[in-house]
Amino acid sequence: MRVNPISTGGGLALTLALTLALGTGAVRAQALPPVVWDVAATHSQLTAGLPDGESLSVRASVALPQGSSLNAELMQERKFGAKGGVVALAYTATLGPDWFATGTLVGGNGGPNWANARADAQVSTKWLEQRQLVTSAALYRAEFDAGRSDSGLRLAATWYTELPAVLPTVLPAVLEAGTTFNVSQPGRVHSAMPYVSATVGRAGQQYLSLRATSGSEAYQAIGLQTQLVNFRSRSQSATWRQWIGPQWGFTAQAEHYRNPTYQRKTLGVGLFAQW
Repeated sequence: MRVNPISTGGGLALTLALTLALGTGAVRAQALPPVVWDVAATHSQLTAGLPDGESLSVRASVALPQGSSLNAELMQERKFGAKGGVVALAYTATLGPDWFATGTLVGGNGGPNWANARADAQVSTKWLEQRQLVTSAALYRAEFDAGRSDSGLRLAATWYTELPAVLPTVLPAVLEAGTTFNVSQPGRVHSAMPYVSATVGRAGQQYLSLRATSGSEAYQAIGLQTQLVNFRSRSQSATWRQWIGPQWGFTAQAEHYRNPTYQRKTLGVGLFAQW
């Protein structure tokens, strides 16, 4: 199973800090600036004699009229000794007072770990008096080299709240839980990847996002002749987004991933600008 770099935050692409800023959840959420640019680089160290990995990504988010938004990402990676990358485009449209939908298209190249083509369609709705609960459901399909494919369903629930008033100022918080149910071909290999995450902070100051996953994966190519099939994995990650000036700042991230074959530690830094 592989994750869309825009829609889920896999690889820490669009962090939940930006989810808070998008304002698609509750009335408490803060409005996204008209344009946000992110540039980030990561370095990964792997065990089991596997080569180190690197990535470089450029992302842009544009707020459109009536609550819609457009997100784009270009990412180049080196992992397991191969080079590849993806380009992704996502559009979010408001369908009504409590409904919105996101469509994502992805194209890539470089080998079995990057989808040649992928499409996602997600629908979300707001609940409760203050619309602080958002539930989402998405379907996706991805095509890879040599006739490989992934298809599946994502379900998620997001709760917009505030930290207890024990701090000098009350901080907005976003709590999210969800899972991805995946079927990979050939062989109809089933996998599922639940996750939980939490983001606290305020636009113009800082965000801190924590995320944990633990589940199963269908396929992962770790070399030209070596492929992991139907195995369990887990990861923990943290992302910090700090404003330095009114319109710019930096990001830092860390992730620890493990499966029965190897472990991976990733550190990343980046810059963002908004206007």
